[in-house]
Amino acid sequence: MVGNLISGSDVARQLERARRDARRRAEDVRAGLDKLDDFIKQLIAQRGNSLVELAQHYFPDLSQTSIEKQFAEVRGHLKHLLEQKQRREAELHQTWDTCLDRRADLDQQIEQVTEKLDKLANRRDELEQQLAQRLREHAEFEPLSQQALAAETELKRNELRVAEMRDEVAEKLPAYEKSRLFQYLYRRGYGTAEYRGKGWTQQLDRWVAKIVKYNKNRQSYNFLKVTPELMANEVERRREDFNKLMQRLEAIEDSISDEIGLTDVLQQGTQRGDEREALMKSVSEVDAQRDQAEQELARLEATENEYYEAGVNRLKEFLGNMEESALEFRTRVTPQTTDDEIFREIKDCNAQLREARQQNRDDREQLQLWNQKLSGLDQVVSRFRMHEFDSRRSWFSPQMNLSREVDRFLQGQNTPAGLWSTLSRYQQFIQPQLDNGWNDPTGVFDQDVSRVLGRVLVDVAGEALRQAAQRGMHRRGPTRARTRSSRGRPPYRRGGGFTTGRGF
Repeated sequence: MVGNLISGSDVARQLERARRDARRRAEDVRAGLDKLDDFIKQLIAQRGNSLVELAQHYFPDLSQTSIEKQFAEVRGHLKHLLEQKQRREAELHQTWDTCLDRRADLDQQIEQVTEKLDKLANRRDELEQQLAQRLREHAEFEPLSQQALAAETELKRNELRVAEMRDEVAEKLPAYEKSRLFQYLYRRGYGTAEYRGKGWTQQLDRWVAKIVKYNKNRQSYNFLKVTPELMANEVERRREDFNKLMQRLEAIEDSISDEIGLTDVLQQGTQRGDEREALMKSVSEVDAQRDQAEQELARLEATENEYYEAGVNRLKEFLGNMEESALEFRTRVTPQTTDDEIFREIKDCNAQLREARQQNRDDREQLQLWNQKLSGLDQVVSRFRMHEFDSRRSWFSPQMNLSREVDRFLQGQNTPAGLWSTLSRYQQFIQPQLDNGWNDPTGVFDQDVSRVLGRVLVDVAGEALRQAAQRGMHRRGPTRARTRSSRGRPPYRRGGGFTTGRGF
């Protein structure tokens, strides 16, 4: 706890308990369904035997073999279809269970990696404090910082001038290029050593030059054509000078980072961060596979499916739901009581089957509801981890009553999106001490230099550098970025963290 705040890990544990409870309830319903399915199979078999016995009673001249043969086609066909459906359902249930087990295994791995990341993040924060202090005390750091500020300031001025020059060129150059007389003289090289006009041609060209004020306009035209490129080259040179200064500053940071063990911690943290994100991707894939199995199971459990269309109606008409009234009439008109007893057995089986099938439908609806709730909780947990709400930097307001919110969700009074919205509303990240009291509104330092170097540069160079940062200082060119990467340094991520989020 930080004050009265609730830690992200505590919230994660409460969500995990809710998931376990939802899974247990789903498994209880599933177990009841399995028993009910076995009971239905027994009733169907018992009813079939009674029908065979009744047929044998009415046709005593037929052998048991011939009677069985009359029912063999329909009963065999039905049995085959039911077995196919049951096998497919068993496969899907196995897939569903395997996905749940795989998800549980991935969740455990994520928890382990998260615990390691939290420890590495704490160690990194401690070492970054040491790094910041060592940078402030380094003999070369302050003068290099001042030089970098001066270089950046001059670079910014030149970049602004280049931008202004490009606007001027875009505005003025078309007028020169559209003037046919000016372009005629310019192409002939008039006023230069390359000009070859003589006699009347030279006189005419001189007359045209006076009309278009060629000598004056040629100087302006050449200026507009050449100067932007020269200025751009100068900007590039100054950018390289600035990049070299920044590389020297980064080299000092890297050297100290290596010495105190921060580089090793950063590399380990980056590896663990990549591992965590890979596990999160695997979770998404497993959840998608489980969702697909759930959808197919729901389709098979519905009245309309390929197995039903192929054979269930046939069973209903031929065996399962033979008109009881017709059977009852025939048994009543016969003097024997044997057929009456057999019919009562069939009628009793039919009644039990109707009741069992209704219970089966009700239980399957309950199972589907619990599966949906479990999937919804899994979605919330996945988003919780994806946003790194389970990290040690993540805290929640005590005003959030998570138990009540989870109960509302399990009772069907809220959706996964609604539960997630509540969690997001009460969550906040507590930043490390190095970042307290200082924000970089432009995000420049997060992207271009480590947060330690960015913060210490501001501290050492003062308010002027802070303003320079807000103007867009430290625009790292491709060369610097590739150079740092080629040295095997850990990448700079958001907030200098181990992942792309804010938790680590």
